[in-house]
Amino acid sequence: MGIAKDIIACNEDYQSMLAAHSTVFMLFVSQTCPACASAVELFEPIAENYEPTVKSVVLDTAKTPRLEQVTGTPTLVVHANGKIKEVLKGFGPWETQEQTLKEVFSRYARQQAPDEPA
Repeated sequence: MGIAKDIIACNEDYQSMLAAHSTVFMLFVSQTCPACASAVELFEPIAENYEPTVKSVVLDTAKTPRLEQVTGTPTLVVHANGKIKEVLKGFGPWETQEQTLKEVFSRYARQQAPDEPA
């Protein structure tokens, strides 16, 4: 199965996802990228904290149409209201990666409170 869990088969699928969700985080990874597995391990638990206010997907660059902003992996592309707002190539030094991801999420998403209805 690999580390990517979602598939966008064509550009229409991109547009459909962006139209259905006001905030979308797309993490682009590659099976041959040594840093990608670690990036997914960091990304997924943080992303879960922002469901359902944020749509978060992990995409394999070999199975997803190319975005010109994605020139390497891992790359996080943040969309708000259908527009690219931020592109994060890699997550920086290992020591600060988790904090970097949390800061990016907090800039664009409202965290779901534990007692708040979904």
